[in-house]
Amino acid sequence: MRIPTENHSPSPWVVEAAGLEPISDLQRHGDARQLFWVWFAGNLSFAYLVIGAAVWSFGLSLWQSVLSIAVGTMAFGAIGYLGLPGRRTGLPTMAYFSRCFGSRGNRLMALVSWINLLGWETVVLIIAAYAVSTMFHRGFHTPMTAPWLCLSLALAALFELSIAFFGHTLIEAVQQWVSYVFGLLTLVVLLAFVPHIAWHTLLMKPPGPWLSGVVPAITIVIAVSALSWVTTASDYTRYLPSSIPNVRLVRAAAWGAVIPTGTLMMAGVLFGNSAPSLAAAVNPIQLLLHWMPTWAAIPYLVVTSVGMIAGGIMCAYSSGLSLLAAGITIPRSRTIGVDAMVSIGASLYVLLMSQHFLSFFEAFLSLIACLLAPWAAVALVNVVGEQKNVPVQAMTAWAVGAAIALATTSTVIFTGPLALGIFRTSSLGYVTGFAVTLVIYLWAGRKASKRCITAPPSIQQSP
Repeated sequence: MRIPTENHSPSPWVVEAAGLEPISDLQRHGDARQLFWVWFAGNLSFAYLVIGAAVWSFGLSLWQSVLSIAVGTMAFGAIGYLGLPGRRTGLPTMAYFSRCFGSRGNRLMALVSWINLLGWETVVLIIAAYAVSTMFHRGFHTPMTAPWLCLSLALAALFELSIAFFGHTLIEAVQQWVSYVFGLLTLVVLLAFVPHIAWHTLLMKPPGPWLSGVVPAITIVIAVSALSWVTTASDYTRYLPSSIPNVRLVRAAAWGAVIPTGTLMMAGVLFGNSAPSLAAAVNPIQLLLHWMPTWAAIPYLVVTSVGMIAGGIMCAYSSGLSLLAAGITIPRSRTIGVDAMVSIGASLYVLLMSQHFLSFFEAFLSLIACLLAPWAAVALVNVVGEQKNVPVQAMTAWAVGAAIALATTSTVIFTGPLALGIFRTSSLGYVTGFAVTLVIYLWAGRKASKRCITAPPSIQQSP
């Protein structure tokens, strides 16, 4: 039997056996470029067009919109930073951070991560099913009926979940291929929208408000992009050789996510002026399809489907690792079966029973993000050096920050008592919860350090 070397990549068609255990140096392979393509494909989602249109809907000028997207996507630097423990220890994200939250606290955090990722995985399947069904309708004149929606969902789920089932090596290979082929096709499809852009209106629009316009726009960009990925970063660095410099790893992950995210959001800004309903569209894929020339309709639907599924693959894979960290003792590959039952079942309910349920489901995920932002604050502090805190302090800081985030967040299913003014129309509650947790946690760590410094040395008695 061949023992893998540091540069040996195993076959992508062998099911990954590793779960939460650390990846040894002998199993490491690849370089930072592979990490770039993983995050590039994972964020090649046409859903970001809607976010770009939402940024424009705050009444901003073109340059203010560009600034909001640029600042908001800078949060992906945190994703690169949170990937450093994976390369250093070989552990996935939710296994590594048990050292600061404790075993019980980390199980709760891992459960939150699993719910978040499973939720976005379901949203991806729903949108992909609509896109595949529309593609069949346009290409083969099939009816838009329940059986065809079910078939479309089955195809999207098979592609997404089977790749996640095989694991890390196949994901790397598929994401690189998706980045090359569909990254280029995405640019071609976006060019088809150019004739519909009202350039004069875009360029002449005056600046909008900063406090009630730019600030909420930035927070929304952060909330729907980097924040949803914070519990996954080390899942895709744990197989990389430990010799890769920190700066290369952070740069690869951050730019891999920023380039597609920023490009698609900026396209959404340009289109949002011509299609004001895009920011609140229930089915943005169908809305944008009316703008497409005949030759670009099928490529557009293919690119949309594959781009969404590429992100869903990462959600399915990382949700499995989160489920293991939550205390479920099954092989990693079998966690995909758990995901399949829940995500496909929820998708069928939305597709066949209640399409309006999707908006409530997305609102629920917004509330889950209130728990993720404080977690990220604690995690970022613990990436390089060990914070001088016990788990109860980390959990206390997280709980206070989560309570503040929930109290200042407004959704269609829940509005916090402090979600007033700017908080009602933005995602500023997440940022507030993050900041509160960060301050409390750093203060607790500094206080603990001072106690260690000022404590009198122990007197050892002579035997």
